[in-house]
Amino acid sequence: MKHFIKVSLTVYIFYMFLYCLWYVLSVIDIANMRIDNAWAGSLCYLPHGARVLMVCFFRYYSIPALYAAEVSGPLLINKNDDYMMEYVAGWHIGAIGCIAAVIIAVELVKWSKVTEGKFSFFKPVNFKNYKFLILVIIISSLLSGVLCNSIVALINTSLTIDVITVLRFMVGDALGAIAVIIAMWIVFTTAIDTRMIISPEKD
Repeated sequence: MKHFIKVSLTVYIFYMFLYCLWYVLSVIDIANMRIDNAWAGSLCYLPHGARVLMVCFFRYYSIPALYAAEVSGPLLINKNDDYMMEYVAGWHIGAIGCIAAVIIAVELVKWSKVTEGKFSFFKPVNFKNYKFLILVIIISSLLSGVLCNSIVALINTSLTIDVITVLRFMVGDALGAIAVIIAMWIVFTTAIDTRMIISPEKD
C-alpha cells in the first residue's frame, strides 16, 4: 500500500506539472497555433509524455492517479477559460481511451518482443535503449487520437471532429511525449555530469 501511495503521488504530481506547463504555453501561444472555439487538438501535448513514462515505469500502479490527473487537470486549471472548457464535457470518459491507448501500446510492444531489456535515462542515448519508448509513443499516439476522439464524439455531439482533428491529436501526442523525454534526458544527464546525482551504473 505504501508503494502504491508513493507511485500515485509521483504520477499525479508529474502529470499535473506537465499539464500546467502545457496550459501556460497554450495560453501564451508563441507559435500562434491556438484555434479558438474548436476541438482542434494540440500540436505538442506534453501530458502524453506523462502517460507514456508513468505507464512504462510504474505499469498498472499508475492508472488510478493518471485517470485522476486526466479528469482533475481541466477542471482545476481550465475553469476560467471558455476555450479550454470546450472539451471538458465527456472528457471523463475520453480520458479512459487515452490511458487505454498507452496500455495497449505497451502490451503490444511487449508481446511483439521487438525490444528486450529495460531502458534507462542513465544509459547512453541510442536507439537500442529507447526503442521500447519510441514504439510505445508512436503506437499510443495513433491509438489515442482515434479512441479519444471517437469516445468524445459519441458523448459530446456539439463538437466537430474530422480527420484533420484526429491527425492533430496523433501528431500532438507524439511530439509532446518526445519533447518530455528529451527534456528528462537532458536533466538527468546534466545532473550526472555535474555529479548532482550518481548514476546507478557507477559504483
